[in-house]
Amino acid sequence: MSAAYAQTGFGVKAGVNVSGIHFDDDELNYDNQLGWHAGLFMRQRFGFFGVQPEVLIFTQRGDLRHNLFGSAEEKFTYLSIPIMFKFYPLAGFNIQAGPQFGFLIDGEREYDTFLGVGGTVDITDQYKKTDVAGSVGIGYDTDFGLGLDLRYNFGLTDINDSDDGGKAKSRIFVISLGWNFIRD
Repeated sequence: MSAAYAQTGFGVKAGVNVSGIHFDDDELNYDNQLGWHAGLFMRQRFGFFGVQPEVLIFTQRGDLRHNLFGSAEEKFTYLSIPIMFKFYPLAGFNIQAGPQFGFLIDGEREYDTFLGVGGTVDITDQYKKTDVAGSVGIGYDTDFGLGLDLRYNFGLTDINDSDDGGKAKSRIFVISLGWNFIRD
């Protein structure tokens, strides 16, 4: 296919996500909570195929419960770079998959113990600075620029950087709306 059939677009997107962490520790339970994401994307489409790199700010939250130590709410902020490969079998409907590279910006834990003692601590040093995930999903890109994406991101690397505890991997359901404001 020649470059004359290529379609290029740039836009903004934002949405909500339900995030969690899967721990390999039976003493820990992690309940998912809502977060948000927003950022920019570039889309290059060649007929039935396309590639869409993105730069997003991602917030992730979850309730952490330990059988002995009590409960806490963890909040993270990531700079995420997904690179989605898209297949368009029918008009704007697409099936997508690709890697997502996350870079930890901030992390904090608000906690309460069974003794009634609580507080907030920075936990950025307890998690690795990078998170590599796979991402799969579906979407629809309209001719007039609006797009909808539904994705599931699953962590491929262990993000736990503390001395205790088992492996931890991120799990995120994502719903995004995008506006492709520059397109040819």
